[in-house]
Order: sequence, then structure tokens, then C-alpha cells
Amino acid sequence: MATKKPKNIEPEAPRLPSRLDPLNVGDDEWEDKIAFGNGRVEQRTIRDQRADKVAFDAIVFDHVTFDRVTLERVELTDVVFDGCDLSNAIFRDAVLHRVVFVNCKLLGFDLSNATLRNVKFDKCHGQYSMFRFADLKYVGISGSQFEKSDFYDATFSGVEFVDTELDQTQFGGARLAGVDLSGCEFRSIGVTLDGLRGCVVRSDQIESFASLLGVVVKE
Repeated sequence: MATKKPKNIEPEAPRLPSRLDPLNVGDDEWEDKIAFGNGRVEQRTIRDQRADKVAFDAIVFDHVTFDRVTLERVELTDVVFDGCDLSNAIFRDAVLHRVVFVNCKLLGFDLSNATLRNVKFDKCHGQYSMFRFADLKYVGISGSQFEKSDFYDATFSGVEFVDTELDQTQFGGARLAGVDLSGCEFRSIGVTLDGLRGCVVRSDQIESFASLLGVVVKE
């Protein structure tokens, strides 16, 4: 009997008020547990910030650059990053709920051990990004480049990759049952036999897993 592919669920969109006034996030050093909410941050650079448990709620970041920013355990709820640059930003142990990244530069973006719920990455450059030990549920990644990214030992539930470059991405220790990679491009990815079992791929991608068994081939 063929393995039935679980139906992926479309991530829920951020819940934003109809009006968002300009928000001054300030140039002063952020304190731990500082909270920002209900506003827009546009065309600016946030630089050299390092804080723990910062909270962002109902915010649109529009073409904002995060330069040398480390926000451990940051909490993001109903947030949009539009045309932003978060390259090499560190958001380890973050909690993201109803968050969208669109047309963003995410090279080396560190979301290790993060919890992602209802999160979308659309048309993003996420090469070398890190999702090690992350817990992803209802996450969509589409039209993006995530080559050499790292999902080591991540947990997937209702996760969808569409039209995304994944060459040399690492999925070691992760279980990809029900995850559809047939719309993605890669020459090789790092994955274990147990982790690959139940994954959906195209017939022409089988060569990438020549030494592995147990894949579901999508004709």
C-alpha cells in the first residue's frame, strides 16, 4: 500500500490592524524583555542590538536591515518582514507565530532551536540559514533559495517546500515523512534513511538517493 501523504495546511496569515502608525524602535541599546507593538518600521538599519526575550507584536518591517543583531528567545507574533535583510542575525530559541518573510535576504540567519507556527518564507534568499533542532508546524517555503541551509534534527509537521532550491541542504536527524520535495531542485541533500522514509520526490530525483531506500516516488 502506498504511503498516504498528509495534507499540508496553509499557514495562517498575520493578524494586523487596518492602520499601523510609524514605530520608532529607537537607536538606544535594547533591554532584555523590551516589547514593541502595533506599528511599521520602514527603511532603516537596526544595528548592534543584543538582548534576550525581546517581543514584537503586530509589526511590519519594511526594507529594514538587521546588522549584527542577536535576539535570543525573541518572540514574534503577527509580524511581516518585507524586503528585509536579516543575514547573520541570531534569533536562537525564538518563538514565531503568524510571521511572514517576503523578498528577504536571510543568508546565515540563525533560527536554531526555534519554534515556528504558521510561518511563510516567500521569494527569500536563505542560503546557509540554520534551523537546527527547530520545531516547524504549518510552515511554507516557496520560490526561495535555501541551498546549504541546515535543518539538522528539526521537527516537521504540515511543512511545504515549493519551487525552492535545496542543494546540499542538511536534514540529518530530521524525519521528512509527508514532506513534498518534488517541486524543489537539488543535486544532493543530507538525510538519513529513516529520515527520508515517506518523503515525496520526483522520479528524476531518485538518483540523489541512490544509496537510500524507502522514498515515495511521485509520478
